[in-house]
Amino acid sequence: MNAIDPDAFEARLRNVSSRSRFSFPADAIPPSFRRAAVLIPFWREADELFVVLTERARRMRTHAGMVAFPGGQLDPGEDWTQAAVREAEEEVGLDPNLVEVLGPLDDAWSGARHHLVPVVSWLHEPPTLRANPAEVERVMRVPLHEIVRPEARNDTTVYLGSLACTNTTIDVSEGQIFGLTADLLLEAVEWATGQEPQRGRTRLRELRAAAEARDYDFD
Repeated sequence: MNAIDPDAFEARLRNVSSRSRFSFPADAIPPSFRRAAVLIPFWREADELFVVLTERARRMRTHAGMVAFPGGQLDPGEDWTQAAVREAEEEVGLDPNLVEVLGPLDDAWSGARHHLVPVVSWLHEPPTLRANPAEVERVMRVPLHEIVRPEARNDTTVYLGSLACTNTTIDVSEGQIFGLTADLLLEAVEWATGQEPQRGRTRLRELRAAAEARDYDFD
């Protein structure tokens, strides 16, 4: 991928709810996992597409300083979408009235013991954002043309027990995107550029391998 047609990207992204998304079977989710959601907000300025990311505050207990999407655990009575939109407002001041929820991507998980659903959204206009210092070090407005440059991406192999897994890093002007955040971002971009990503099945294999190898504390 080098260039993105913004009209085609937006049109296909708006059909994300029509895809056959992959959900983890209940028996594969460790009992200690908490339900969480992240918001993946895209918007357009003229012929340029952008996405919101954050750098997590250094004081956070998990994933401090890492690049992430706005998100967090579900409150009682919330669904995935409600939690994702609420967390984005709390973390970066994203006005919920600007957010058009388009649909979820495949299920995901994190080493911090989260069963996570990424929620794709479209913003009706360029947002005014502010970092909540309790959770966010800085807000990142990343143009998509930086993400899809071939030279920006580097894939390395990591192991969960005996299972070889691909860890992707993406270098952009705002910093480096890697790990689960890069995986979720690429899933959204692949779908919106005409591909058929099947990343949920890969994540499930990795979850089962990690649980079997006890590479993470899932108890």
